[in-house]
Amino acid sequence: MDIIKSTNKKIILGMVIIAISALMLGSVIGFFVTREVLKTQVLNQMIKEGYVDTNLATATSEDIIYGKSAYVKGELVNGSAILFDTSDATATSDVILQGKTAYVDGQLVIGTLPIISGQTINPSASATTITAAAFLKEDIIIKGDSNLISSNIRKGVKIFNIIGSYEGENNNED
Repeated sequence: MDIIKSTNKKIILGMVIIAISALMLGSVIGFFVTREVLKTQVLNQMIKEGYVDTNLATATSEDIIYGKSAYVKGELVNGSAILFDTSDATATSDVILQGKTAYVDGQLVIGTLPIISGQTINPSASATTITAAAFLKEDIIIKGDSNLISSNIRKGVKIFNIIGSYEGENNNED
């Protein structure tokens, strides 16, 4: 509060000096000369006391945190930027989808979790592996066959966990 009173007194004193100078030097010339001298002195004093000229400030409300304010070009600007505290986030790149980004503890993390598109798998003689630790984007279909039943598989033979029961005819001719 003392700074404000001190600055106000100096501004009033400057106005008095302008008035007296105008009378002594002639109203127009005295006014302009004194005004320029005082403008510089008052501005320097205000900066010295912690006041700042905001005419060069370029911040917008989006640049200032919500709930805070600042003076820009002499006008009070209320902040609208919403910041999030990510210090307790625990995600790692391998659990964020590939190509997606997130902030974890204030740092940008780029996802590496592979994305698997849908596919159809036909049973075959070799195994088909679906990669673990991946995001399944679409359904995976594993084909079935209505003929894959125990009565169609020779007795004692196991195909896809189905044990055959077909004994059939013996075509061996002696």
